[in-house]
Amino acid sequence: MRADAQRNRQRLLDVTIELILEAGGEPSRDAIAERAGVGIGTLYRHFPDRQGLLHAVARHALERSISAGEAIAQSKLNGVDALRRYMHAALDNGIGVVNIIHPLLEKRDWPDLRARAAALLKTLVARAAHDGKLGNDVSERDIVFATIRFARPLAIGLPVGQERAIAHRHLDFYIDGLCRPKGGQTGHTRK
Repeated sequence: MRADAQRNRQRLLDVTIELILEAGGEPSRDAIAERAGVGIGTLYRHFPDRQGLLHAVARHALERSISAGEAIAQSKLNGVDALRRYMHAALDNGIGVVNIIHPLLEKRDWPDLRARAAALLKTLVARAAHDGKLGNDVSERDIVFATIRFARPLAIGLPVGQERAIAHRHLDFYIDGLCRPKGGQTGHTRK
């Protein structure tokens, strides 16, 4: 693919993620093309049908989030800081879009990305637990679902930047709450 075509494709994916997160649902193709600054024909050349676009968007958000997490896992950050940085990166990379469009997708499984994400989360959670800051009762699944919850738009009309700032702030509260006080346990038991 030519460099300009690759840039257009990337821009279309990024813009679609932005619009989905702003609207809390699937945007029109006209809105995508207009925001991306390309003609509607360019959008259709890259993504001839709705499923192709939505699948590419979900995969794009997942790949960016996982790649960011893999880089963070290679860093020298302590376990909780690495986990925190990964969760913030996933928010910034638009991971919330996957949850929003998931019901619209005919094909919902990406075995290659699922395997990478599972390995990444296992590493990050184990590292945080090994450092003694995260309780053994916190699972990879807890982290995945919490990240998805924080990444979903609130749908109350806040400006995107303000909504994103709130999501990051609440994510920090969550992570701080998962951390053990010295000699203590994490979490609350529901009765």
